[in-house]
Amino acid sequence: MLRRSLILGLVFVAVSSAATLVQLSMDQMTQSATAIVRATVTGSATSRTGSMIYTHYNLNVTDTLKGTAPAEVALPGGVAGGLRQSFPGVPQLQNGSEYVLFLWKSPSTGIIHLLGLTQGLFDVTGQSGSPTQISRARIGETMLNASGQIVQDRAIRMTLDDLKLQVRQNLPPTKP
Repeated sequence: MLRRSLILGLVFVAVSSAATLVQLSMDQMTQSATAIVRATVTGSATSRTGSMIYTHYNLNVTDTLKGTAPAEVALPGGVAGGLRQSFPGVPQLQNGSEYVLFLWKSPSTGIIHLLGLTQGLFDVTGQSGSPTQISRARIGETMLNASGQIVQDRAIRMTLDDLKLQVRQNLPPTKP
């Protein structure tokens, strides 16, 4: 009985330490984002807000597809004051790397977050003479659809021009 309780406890810990994400389509991310930018990470710092530690990544924005370009994005987790926090499903951005980021600004804290965690982060790649590509690997975290059913994620790869067209199509019409 004790062994069974221990095994069930280990399974619970393993399951509870995983992230569960609601699957977002590109259209949903485009509509929900307060900003979509192409940017290079130029540095990072951590801060503590209440019981949360955030890593703030400085951004050099080279293209704004939607909204207003922020100077930084904050992701939960990091090391501050000798304490370390980490959260499943939260990516770590690399200094010097270029990304397309789908962002949203929290109305309660004013902090700019990555929409859908890893779902809102795309690597930018390009070779001379070919269109710039954006891509996101398949997410390994548990994903649920809008009905709460477990679904499999898929990798996404497209040209930056195709993304810009999709963003324009999802923006509300401008008034003359």
